[in-house]
Amino acid sequence: MATPQFATLDELRRRLAIRLGFGAQADVIALQAPILDDFLQSAQMYLWREVAWRHLQKSHTEKLGVDQRVLDLPDDADISSIKRVLVRDGNFWYEVSAGLPIRSNDTGVPLRYELLAHENGVLQLHFWPIPTQPIDVAIEYSAKPKRFTQTTDRASVPDDLIFLHALVNAKAHYRQPDVQAANGQLEIGLRRAREANFGVDDSRFFRGYEVRYVDYYVR
Repeated sequence: MATPQFATLDELRRRLAIRLGFGAQADVIALQAPILDDFLQSAQMYLWREVAWRHLQKSHTEKLGVDQRVLDLPDDADISSIKRVLVRDGNFWYEVSAGLPIRSNDTGVPLRYELLAHENGVLQLHFWPIPTQPIDVAIEYSAKPKRFTQTTDRASVPDDLIFLHALVNAKAHYRQPDVQAANGQLEIGLRRAREANFGVDDSRFFRGYEVRYVDYYVR
């Protein structure tokens, strides 16, 4: 499936300015650009968190080496966007759970992980037990939206919903009387988006393998 291409920040900014009654004059739009961009950028982040967009679902597979217990998260992963973490043992993928035990120097096939953020901004997964042989680790997550600050930057989620969300907040900010009509459109669009993206099938990443679940009690 091809990655959808959405509108640019400049295109959405101009459209938003016209709907708010600022006209299409470049100098007027430029004057309002900071607040219009903020409405649009906030809208994108809200929509990213609210819907599990199919086109942003990813799986990153990396090998955890012997005596290695730490892996960096992919650059486009966020601390709040991790869906699940799996390790491969033979022909089976095992979903591992969050939370490390007090005794953390045991060795074997990893059963648990902890997500930690370091001072330099790097997000890492710490695993337990420590593997005694190389093992594949898969991280399923929702990719973060790409940069959306320059005029040519494209939106990462459907631009029609970004526009409607920004329009509702902008109309409320400027006390325009038809804000409820715009909000009604947004609610319908958001409901349809949730329905269209409901039940993302994580198993598509592991065709040919069985995913098993480990029930391990950690004290």
